[in-house]
Amino acid sequence: MTFAETFEQLRALGSEQTRKTYRRHGAGDNLFGVSFAALGQLKKEFVGRGKDKTQAHELARQLWQTQNIDAQLLATMIADPARLTEAEARAWVADCQWHCVSDSLASLICQTPFAEAHLQELQAATAPEQSQRVGYAILSRLAQLADARPDVWFLAQAEAIEPRLHQAPNRAKEAMNTALIAIGGRSEELRQHVEHIADRLGPVSIDHGDTACQTFEIKPYLAKIWARKHAVKA
Repeated sequence: MTFAETFEQLRALGSEQTRKTYRRHGAGDNLFGVSFAALGQLKKEFVGRGKDKTQAHELARQLWQTQNIDAQLLATMIADPARLTEAEARAWVADCQWHCVSDSLASLICQTPFAEAHLQELQAATAPEQSQRVGYAILSRLAQLADARPDVWFLAQAEAIEPRLHQAPNRAKEAMNTALIAIGGRSEELRQHVEHIADRLGPVSIDHGDTACQTFEIKPYLAKIWARKHAVKA
């Protein structure tokens, strides 16, 4: 599909109910209201065996430039991490206005060779809220990968979060909380360190707006993660 055809398809897939839901979660007004399930189905038109990655990435660039929420979400799903440049990634991060787009963009950047190098600048306390959100979402995804990064690297990341968390902007704070959980789910040793950090932090307060969303409590959530891990081993 061409850009025009794809954009019109997004418009057709939108619904007022989803628009209302997204707005309650802070998405703003430049959106069609396409469900994530529908976006996942549309993604299949562009990504997969035999698909043209170059064409998909060029389409992603066009979709991103619209600043439309649904188009930006689809852009992060079909962009090729091998073709995403560092400059382009920085520009996209700077454009983020909604935390769900920030999270989806983090999943894309996490697949690039420069993901780890961007963490420090994205997590800086002086960075905009959504930029910090992307940085900590990248950290969460790195923690969930079965790779060779040592525990000591993740421990340093967790310890850097502790003094910043309570003063961080709302959606960055939420991403920090999630990153601590992801790190604590990586190994038993990291779990112990993260639980000590959680004790020192105390309750984490996050404003979820006019929604039913709740803040994940670190220690109870880790208990569930490790219960599942132990059940699988058994």
